[in-house]
Amino acid sequence: MGLGLKLKIMVFLLLLLSLATKFLANGVETAEFRSRRQAYASRTADGVTVLFNAPEEDLREFVPDKNFYYFTGTSAPGGILVLSPRHSQHKETLFIPERNLDQEKWTGAKQAPGIETARLLNIDRVLPLEQFQTELNVLMAGQKKIYAVLPGHKSTANACVQENQIAKLRGLFPFVETAQAAAPIAHLRMTKSAAELALLRRAIQITIAAQEAASRTIADGRYEYEVEAALEFELRRAGATRPAFPSIVGSGPNSVILHYEKNTRPMRQGELVVVDIGAEFAEYAADVTRTYPVGGTFSPRQKEIYLIVLAAQEAALRAVKPGVIIGKSGPIHRAAYETIDSQGKDLNGGALGQYFIHGTSHHLGLEVHDAVSEPNRALEPGMVITIEPGIYIPGENLGVRIEDVVLVTETGYELLTKDLPRTPEDIEKLMRKRRI
Repeated sequence: MGLGLKLKIMVFLLLLLSLATKFLANGVETAEFRSRRQAYASRTADGVTVLFNAPEEDLREFVPDKNFYYFTGTSAPGGILVLSPRHSQHKETLFIPERNLDQEKWTGAKQAPGIETARLLNIDRVLPLEQFQTELNVLMAGQKKIYAVLPGHKSTANACVQENQIAKLRGLFPFVETAQAAAPIAHLRMTKSAAELALLRRAIQITIAAQEAASRTIADGRYEYEVEAALEFELRRAGATRPAFPSIVGSGPNSVILHYEKNTRPMRQGELVVVDIGAEFAEYAADVTRTYPVGGTFSPRQKEIYLIVLAAQEAALRAVKPGVIIGKSGPIHRAAYETIDSQGKDLNGGALGQYFIHGTSHHLGLEVHDAVSEPNRALEPGMVITIEPGIYIPGENLGVRIEDVVLVTETGYELLTKDLPRTPEDIEKLMRKRRI
């Protein structure tokens, strides 16, 4: 066989490989999105599912509905996904707006309905949005149930838009049962694939870099917003799509406010600063919290409280394994709470459990507080959760929270945030690095 023929065969084989495996911009194979749709359809085969993406709004950053994105891998503002598992031909239909070339001069190019986009997304067909109502009438023929994410369920979509969409569906099919799609979708989302874990790991590493930037910026007389600016610069510099939620930089009296977001106060020597932040990378969110002493050194009282929170976190981590639940009645939260309540006192001699006012864990994924199908569903390998005990004593202006992310494994857990210091000594060492 001649060298030229060998090269041609190699090129042909590489071409076949590239056609066989399609990847979207986030590095996830399109086959994975198809398998998600099929897994969901097998759980809802008694009806037709309609999922609405968020609409595009002028002068506001567009964030897709995460359920829509989970099944399509595309942002497609205003898009609608219809899954009709009982239909003989059209089991998957994506509706997206026709291209508007004049508008695209302002907003950039958009995907167009048609066979090319269908091939790109590995979906049965992609039709113009204008055909949605007509096609849905055909797909609903003989059907008695329609699934959708109903109002009242936590969603990334605008609540009013969501309600209007569902009202239109009910108006089109007044004699058809409307069922909640959120639970069967969440059931799938709770367990992460290898591709999802890779995106989460990247979001976490970006967040760790941002935490390190925050630690270098904290100083007496500086404002909380200076820390916010430094860490969010690092988020974007390292490739984050956006902050996964408004960054929390709470110093002194603000350290005891769980979701403090103003970030306007000057920091003072001797105070603590709670920095709770997360990067969003390719639609997947991180969530990591550290508590830093202004001036770089914990006072004896601050260190005492910090070590109790750290001990509570270690106790909670030891309880993480398949089969346990993360709610307040489960062993993870009980381990954290009992550690806090049994160690140390407030200035009046009261137990510290009263100052641990939130849960220890939540699921993490496409959303910071990710979708949950059943509140008491036991942990399974592949689930990703946070472990975040805290003590908040308003009378002392003293708040401490330590939040890390873990992957549930077959035998226990993997600490995904292990690269970020947790002990008070390592926190102080981190803060001694050159400040910006």
